[in-house]
Amino acid sequence: HGIRTKAIKNFEKEGFPTKKLENWKYTSLKKTLNYDYKLFPSDTKALEFKDIKKYLIDDVESYKIIFVDGKYCSHLSETTHDGMDICILSSALTQSKYNLIIENYFDKISKKDGITSLNTAFTSEGSYIHIPKNVQVDKPIQVIYFSTGKNESVMYQPRNLIVIDENSQVEIIERHQSLSENNVLVNSVSEIYCDKKSVVKHYKIQNDKFNASLIDNTFISQQRNSDYTLHTFSLGGELTRNNLSIFQNDERIESTIKGITIIEENQHVDHNTLIHHRKPNCN
Repeated sequence: HGIRTKAIKNFEKEGFPTKKLENWKYTSLKKTLNYDYKLFPSDTKALEFKDIKKYLIDDVESYKIIFVDGKYCSHLSETTHDGMDICILSSALTQSKYNLIIENYFDKISKKDGITSLNTAFTSEGSYIHIPKNVQVDKPIQVIYFSTGKNESVMYQPRNLIVIDENSQVEIIERHQSLSENNVLVNSVSEIYCDKKSVVKHYKIQNDKFNASLIDNTFISQQRNSDYTLHTFSLGGELTRNNLSIFQNDERIESTIKGITIIEENQHVDHNTLIHHRKPNCN
């Protein structure tokens, strides 16, 4: 509650970013913010596997965390607490057994600007992934957010907290997908912690409808000998803005950023990347 209150006050102070800010000079949110968004959709459409199959990478086995209109969809998901936690953030925020991880990691590396503060203030759901020490996750994790709103424009604030402990490995595939013709704005925040000798492969599939816009804020904290690789596929959506911050906190860290952008007509994609080289001998 304290974190949310502070975030609301900060958003009131900072507001939405404008082109007057140096790192937003190529992206205007003026048109995107012209719609009357609802923060909480009034109606949620039930989805079946056949409705979402084409958006899944289903030729490989995977864990799945599926959200529909901001709410967790258990019958489409495959989560686990068997030796690791691949589940939803609301459970982690409300159950005492997760307190230590939440206190140590939640909202610790995210930037305290207006757009991130808005997410912190209003987020209600997202993915929670904690891989303990010396675990190689046996299959990829797919995290997908679907929006189905029939008669309204909606703004979502998904939040991901991902903690990979020492000498562990994981692959994560992340996607935001609109299924309607209404305007959707997603303001997503992910905090990813890569401990010593950990290996994280992260894939972002950004291939949404022309009426959907995405502001993706991803913050990665890396420790000694860790290896983080990000593949970003920006292929669709009206506006896509990727804010990426990587913190190299020790030596012998590998940070690899790869991606492809293919757009047409009036689509707009802006990648804003900042790598904090806090220690020497990193790539």
